[in-house]
Amino acid sequence: MKKIIALISAFLLTSLSMPNLQVSAEEIKGDINSDGKFDIADVVSLQKWLLSESDAKLADWQAGDFSSDGKLDITDLSIMKQKLALPTENNELEKLVGMSYADAVANGYISKSEYNYQISGELKSSIEKKMDRPLDYSVDRFYLVNSDAFNLSDTVQYLYNSETKDVYTINEKTKMNRATWYWKGSKASLYGIDSDMEVQNKFLDAMEFYGVTEIYYSIGANKLVNNADMVATFVKNAYARNMKVYLLTGEKTWLYEDSYQTAIYRIFDRVEEYNKSVDADARIAGVSYDAEVWTNSEYNWKNNDSVRYQQIQFIKTAQQYADSKNLSVSYCLPFWILKYNYTDSDGTTKSVYDSITKISNDTILMAYRDTASAVEKLVAQVQSGAEKSAFDYAEVNDCNLEIGLQAAQTSEGDYVTFYEEEKENKGYINSVIAEIQSDLSKYQNHTTFAIHHAIPLYEYYEGVE
Repeated sequence: MKKIIALISAFLLTSLSMPNLQVSAEEIKGDINSDGKFDIADVVSLQKWLLSESDAKLADWQAGDFSSDGKLDITDLSIMKQKLALPTENNELEKLVGMSYADAVANGYISKSEYNYQISGELKSSIEKKMDRPLDYSVDRFYLVNSDAFNLSDTVQYLYNSETKDVYTINEKTKMNRATWYWKGSKASLYGIDSDMEVQNKFLDAMEFYGVTEIYYSIGANKLVNNADMVATFVKNAYARNMKVYLLTGEKTWLYEDSYQTAIYRIFDRVEEYNKSVDADARIAGVSYDAEVWTNSEYNWKNNDSVRYQQIQFIKTAQQYADSKNLSVSYCLPFWILKYNYTDSDGTTKSVYDSITKISNDTILMAYRDTASAVEKLVAQVQSGAEKSAFDYAEVNDCNLEIGLQAAQTSEGDYVTFYEEEKENKGYINSVIAEIQSDLSKYQNHTTFAIHHAIPLYEYYEGVE
């Protein structure tokens, strides 16, 4: 109410004479703080001034009068935001427009890994307006532009879309991406999550409560195509909430096939086939691999150098094929994988995780512990037997690190899950993630989170015993 009153007061003031404010000799349109450039700082200044905040000052109000009606109001603020979604004619960023993703990465212009914040709100609106179409998560992939490469100020950040090969201003801070694994099983059928729209909406309400922006949706590759209507209904419902949906897949034996016809090619081919058969807002964004090959006792992954080498080749093949289909892919790994090396084809000894983060754009480390400090220790500190921390590898190899947390009841013990805490205090894991985000804020451009898994979160939210 106070903000509404303040806005009304501001509008009344602007309908009268403007305050005695300095007008710059060489006006740059939009540069209301007279710092010689038009950027997001000017938007912030106008917002504060319209809300009558005590520290709000406008050095040149006329520079912000985009509607040319002799006053500043919400219309001018809206136009300013729209203008910032477009690079200026002589902007250094113009050299990035039209450039391929591979070339942009090679030149150091953009991050290799996808932007790790949700595309929503004003940011989504401005991007869609510039593209002149809605977002299509199966092709629209956004990457953070390296401001230093263009000698740009850090006060404004930009996104590059590898589909449109265009640049967009980040005009609104959105929430950090957070994923969850939606393993169906008997409970999903029992609750009717995929068949009862009322239940499905409650399920997605629960996901929103837990900050979820990405859902790893378990269904066989063939079933994805054969049950396209069911999947499309779920994806559209999630899309309406600005959530991406990925195919969740994995099998511990896949790594050891003579060919990758089942493990890689069929998976991505079916996703491509499904996406071609549905509307843009029903399309799958990519694939999340939860292939826990180390659990296959026949191959003894921890003590078998050649098998660890084979895992690297598997991920390299999967990433290359995903790239050829223009689909995202992430790989779920145990936190202790950092301790292991392998012998490469040239005879050199290399770190397994170092090689994976060089190949891939997104890895999920299952850092399952029951305190924020214990989780942070696993990802930000050098583990016993390892050479570097998980964040060291993620940063140097420009790979996103999803910190996986456990919320479900597990036979491994209470120390690896927030199950008890969440049962007693719904939303407890949200506070843990907020604490980790704060403590590890310097890694924010390479960090997201994932909660295992969706069905328990739904049960906590609904109070199901």
